Amino acid sequence: MTAKSPYRGAFLLILAAAALLALAAATGRGDITTATLVLAGAGCFIAGVFLLALHKGEPLDPELAALLPVQGTITVATLCADLGVQGDAWFVPEADGSVVEVIPVAGALPENLGDDYSYITADGECAVRIAPACTPLLARLREKHALEVPTEDEALLACITEVCEDLLEVAEKTEAKRDGANIVVTLSGYRLLPGCRAVRAASPKCCTMVGCPVCSLLAAIVALGTTCPTKIEHISVDKKRGALKVILTPAGPAPRGAGPGNSR
Repeated sequence: MTAKSPYRGAFLLILAAAALLALAAATGRGDITTATLVLAGAGCFIAGVFLLALHKGEPLDPELAALLPVQGTITVATLCADLGVQGDAWFVPEADGSVVEVIPVAGALPENLGDDYSYITADGECAVRIAPACTPLLARLREKHALEVPTEDEALLACITEVCEDLLEVAEKTEAKRDGANIVVTLSGYRLLPGCRAVRAASPKCCTMVGCPVCSLLAAIVALGTTCPTKIEHISVDKKRGALKVILTPAGPAPRGAGPGNSR
């Protein structure tokens, strides 16, 4: 269906209404046939007006939308790599309900996250501290959809499914389940897959070191729900099925300076 199809259909209905009403006026018989023509014409006219009024235009092409955050994800990962940072991202819940992303030099999360500086160098532990790419998206979900992340395990998994399928509509089907200590999220019929392919063409490490808005949102939701720092353990793409699989690993208690109930 082209972008002009709804408008074309509406105008055809209005033209049909005009033709039916003109025919009713021309015959002027005043019987049940004329009444039927008048009712049909009125119905076509109302339907055409509603179609014009309610049409919101075509949505943004998913393939184009998928490419919007690609270069930003690659650039942050490149900057981190140039600084000698090789670890995967940790998403740490903070006392105010926000989430901070910490990318350590190696694999271990620093014990003390410090303040709001972008570089953590205290006690010989080095890491990069940034706002996750999902920060505006998470804020929007909270503002417009009153998103509240539950802490119960089953409710948390259901929350992930609802966000991906109903609120964001980025996948045809979402499966979130526990696998030991991990939470595995599978997005089947993932609509933003072209962005994944573009990022992974640069380096699959970008996915776990930084994370795109969707993957970082999944990690942030798990971090808030478990109240634990959460790492993007692994991301895989099934091109044939059009599926994205994200493995998230919540850690132990939140480090000093972060986590619900703790002061910074």
